[in-house]
Amino acid sequence: MTDVDLKSEQEIDIRDLKVAFGDFYALKGVSFFANKKEFLGIIGASGAGKTTVLRVLTGQIGPTAGQAFVGGYDVTKERMLISLLVGYVPQLEHLSLYYDFTPLQNAQFFGRLFGLRPKEIEERAREVLTILGFDEELITKQVKKLSGGERKRVSICLGMIHDPPVLLLDEPTTGLDAHLRHETLNYLKELNFELGTTMVIISHDLEIVDYCTRVCLLEHGLVSQFGTPEELISTLPGKGESIRVVLPVMSREIVDRVESAPGVQYTAMSGRNAMKLFIDDPADQILPLIKALNERKVPFEEISLVEADFFDYFQVKPWKTNETGENIT
Repeated sequence: MTDVDLKSEQEIDIRDLKVAFGDFYALKGVSFFANKKEFLGIIGASGAGKTTVLRVLTGQIGPTAGQAFVGGYDVTKERMLISLLVGYVPQLEHLSLYYDFTPLQNAQFFGRLFGLRPKEIEERAREVLTILGFDEELITKQVKKLSGGERKRVSICLGMIHDPPVLLLDEPTTGLDAHLRHETLNYLKELNFELGTTMVIISHDLEIVDYCTRVCLLEHGLVSQFGTPEELISTLPGKGESIRVVLPVMSREIVDRVESAPGVQYTAMSGRNAMKLFIDDPADQILPLIKALNERKVPFEEISLVEADFFDYFQVKPWKTNETGENIT
């Protein structure tokens, strides 16, 4: 496939990417992609390789092996161009903000670094900040007088000041209260929709999945799972549905009895005294399950058919990778 072909199909394309620091491989051969205008979440624990992916995509480091493309251009061959195609929002917004400046003054400073004219910088900044919920008072207030969530939004605006087709965000919800995390993600989704910007979020937080069109799970430098949330959830027994059992009390013995019921392949906690059971054809298995629980003397208060979600999937996903990169069940 040529670079021209890539430009028409995918905004981000990572192919068998490996990055070594001495003898240590932070990435051991990862492959994933994001189509234009998608919202990609790259999720993993500390040390999974998330930040290394981001550093490759921003041209800070080169691959040891494999390839990475942004907008159809190889990041190792077109580093100057990549800086124009990619916007970047750091985890800590103080790294990208001048606190004595207003949002507009910050935008003017950073916009000039991209060779933009003052008038077009102001027009772009006002367009993005308006989508981010800023009024005239906030736009002209010193950053040091803004709230944490508002500062994060200013940082997002600066990442988009040169109108890049791709915005990379490093842990954008870190340090924010729950309602501010969702507020920030909602604004990002609105930017994604209104401006068509491809969003790539690096995070350890599963909350972002509700906003993603595609998810890449990294573990020990390898891709553990990749696909749309719906695709991944549908791989579980029940193909997106599960049986929720509410118990009067939960103990290890009770859980063992429930898990021993015929057909139960996986279970996930679903509240203080509730479990979700993953079983093939769950709608047809409710009555047999009730019988099995009665036979096992498992008291229950409620049993119902419910949708599975990504939190369930993450708890019971069929396999992970170990530290050597081998698949384990």
